[in-house]
Amino acid sequence: MPDVIRESAAAAMSAAPFLQRREIILALMTLGAGHFCDETDTVGTTYKTAADWLKAHDGEHAERLIRFDLDALHGEDVTETVADAWLNAYDESPEAEHKLPAFVRTSNAWERWCADFDAQRASYSQAAHGTLNHRQQFGTCLR
Repeated sequence: MPDVIRESAAAAMSAAPFLQRREIILALMTLGAGHFCDETDTVGTTYKTAADWLKAHDGEHAERLIRFDLDALHGEDVTETVADAWLNAYDESPEAEHKLPAFVRTSNAWERWCADFDAQRASYSQAAHGTLNHRQQFGTCLR
């Protein structure tokens, strides 16, 4: 068993960081009638996780986030990864959707988060549940 723990710890330590020193994040935005691309100031900085990147950059107006390798001239869409990291720290309800950055609102991560939120709340919204006073006055049977 200790070998398994040692191997998993080694794998976790050797996992590639979210953003290497040679990479930048390109933020694709739609403002008004135009589409724009903004480059974040991350050259020379390594971020281990998307959450670490979010501490320094909010991506407020970005609709898509592309991790671009300046050496290989290759880009990869990391919008879902960053949206997942953003939602890990989100503690409001889906009704506050207007407060979300555009890349989170339009992501599949947001859809999954809302489905999980609804599933967690479903057990509290059943008709038989209610306050003790309500159950004493009206019973648990709703016709």
